[in-house]
Amino acid sequence: MAAEIELKLAVAPEQLPRLARLPLLKSAARARATHLFSVYYDTPDLELRNQGVALRLRRDRSRWVQTLKTAGRVDAGLHQREELETPVPAQIISFPALAQSGAAPILTDPGLPLKLRPVFTTDFWRSVRLIEPEPGSQIELCIDRGTITATGAQAPIHEIELELKAGAAERIVDLALGVLEHVPVRLEPASKAERGYALAEAGAAMPVKASPPALTAAMTVSDAFHEVVFGCIAHLQANERGVLDSDDPEYLHQARVALRRLRSSLTVFRPAFPQLLFSELVPELRWLGSQLGPARDWDVFATESLPAVCTAFPGDEGLHRVTEQVAQMRAAADDAARESLLAPRYTRLLLELIRWFLRQPWTTLPDPAAAAERERPLREFAAAVLERRHQKILKRKRNPAHLDTAGLHQLRIQAKKLRYAAEFFAGLYDRKAVRDYVVAMARVQDCLGALNDAATAERLLETLRANGGPDLSSEAIGLMRGWVAASTRAGLEKLPEDWKRLHTVKPFWSD
Repeated sequence: MAAEIELKLAVAPEQLPRLARLPLLKSAARARATHLFSVYYDTPDLELRNQGVALRLRRDRSRWVQTLKTAGRVDAGLHQREELETPVPAQIISFPALAQSGAAPILTDPGLPLKLRPVFTTDFWRSVRLIEPEPGSQIELCIDRGTITATGAQAPIHEIELELKAGAAERIVDLALGVLEHVPVRLEPASKAERGYALAEAGAAMPVKASPPALTAAMTVSDAFHEVVFGCIAHLQANERGVLDSDDPEYLHQARVALRRLRSSLTVFRPAFPQLLFSELVPELRWLGSQLGPARDWDVFATESLPAVCTAFPGDEGLHRVTEQVAQMRAAADDAARESLLAPRYTRLLLELIRWFLRQPWTTLPDPAAAAERERPLREFAAAVLERRHQKILKRKRNPAHLDTAGLHQLRIQAKKLRYAAEFFAGLYDRKAVRDYVVAMARVQDCLGALNDAATAERLLETLRANGGPDLSSEAIGLMRGWVAASTRAGLEKLPEDWKRLHTVKPFWSD
């Protein structure tokens, strides 16, 4: 099977004429246009998809080609996978070619010919140009326009595929950044096959939580870093569409968690990858956090804090006016969050992260200490990171309930970083030991999070008071502040118990 490396970019249909006028496309050979019709096959139980392969028959003019693709890996929008193409005389599957591929156990099943059926189709026009950014480098740029059809439903195809034909993979990212300078595009992590399956299953989209990175003790520290970072990006991208199209606040919450985990991953692996390497990326991650953070703060205030007080005082007219003002502030913050995910700046950030890993700048950095950390066995590296963070938390022997708001906030950040690190490396250790520790850690973090929500509510109340004008009742604001004070007291009373439990649980990385 041949290796395929390509970058997928989603583009709005109204931007396609602008794309065709780009100098880098005009300088290439004349575009070749072709009409492509593909039928994707699977069993009724979707065994091919579940075993990580996709099978299609594609018609290009009068020629039919069977293509078998593995799931491979996707880093943001960079797809790397194996594919096997087999010319066939018509829309007839070549089962010997499937069996010989060795791509999945299901392909050698003698009963497979009786199980396979069409699941969905793609029908689109493709405009193809061959770009040569530099001598020895060739990239095929395809502009696809058409539809995916499954069980009577349709989804549009408007995307750009950049496929590496020769040269270094980072040249694909360079070309994508060149396109982004002139045309607003977004990274597309889902293949046409994945989108087709989603359409065929017609299930309601749901917010996506973080998945544990698939780390093994045999991995290098560099490989683990790669797995963790792009796992965080996958988590972020899985919730992008929900942030843009849905009113469900959980999408934004998960997107923000993904971003926090991504930023935390850079500090978790800092001993092996000096912060100097991230000097251009960290400010951009902070910018994105500054765009998503306010929207999440208003979401929590509007869906948790304010309803609790309104339930206790259902007839208070002042609280109704507070609710109206909160709705306006929340809508503005949500719009800002959506705009940030649609901004070229966000796409550029993800592209730069892809290019950073393709270039691997740490290999030429004169830093013997970092190089030595990268050479350590992964479990040893993980244990050292976790122990440092664990001790940083436990050095606070006193009851943290005595800390002021700033101190509690700092402790919450430390607890969150420790929990993320524990979740990143959990797959290297005994599952039960990890669970016991993470549960104890989560209790402390949740308690500190509730205290932070109360402090945030107090800050947002001040914003409301300053911007709400005379229509906002000082009595209603007072009721909200009373609720904040009560929530803070309850949290401070609960914290010592959770803190004590954390001190007694055994760290799972200790032998």
